[in-house]
Amino acid sequence: MSSNWVNNLDMLAQNGVLDFDAASFVMGKAPRYVGRPSMSPVIPSGSTLNQPKNDEFKQQNKKDDSFIHNPSWKKWLFGGLALGGLIFGVTNRKAIVKWTKDLFTGKKFKTPDLTKIKDFCSDKWKLIKDFCSKCWNKFTGLFKKP
Repeated sequence: MSSNWVNNLDMLAQNGVLDFDAASFVMGKAPRYVGRPSMSPVIPSGSTLNQPKNDEFKQQNKKDDSFIHNPSWKKWLFGGLALGGLIFGVTNRKAIVKWTKDLFTGKKFKTPDLTKIKDFCSDKWKLIKDFCSKCWNKFTGLFKKP
């Protein structure tokens, strides 16, 4: 190792950032000084530096695991929006591709026919409603006595 890192650690100790001989601690040797290096060198007897045996972070509050605490309703809302966007993208794949092509080629857009959109949405809503009611009936049928 070069002695450059030793000089850097000694400068940190000299300016009061460190309070011990960090280079000798890293190398496992007896410390050359305690405190600032401008003071007279003192070699302590034994370990008076109270350094930890392992380099680790001990969390004070074990219940607090993360910094972000999102309530469950936000998670469900995001999941619903993501699922809705996915379903919309899959069902309208051709229209989205055409729209993006028109957007980048500079063609003028036609105004959408609102009756077609309304019929499309109502048909999809009926399909989803029927599917959910069938699933709910099957689920509640599991708890009925024969």
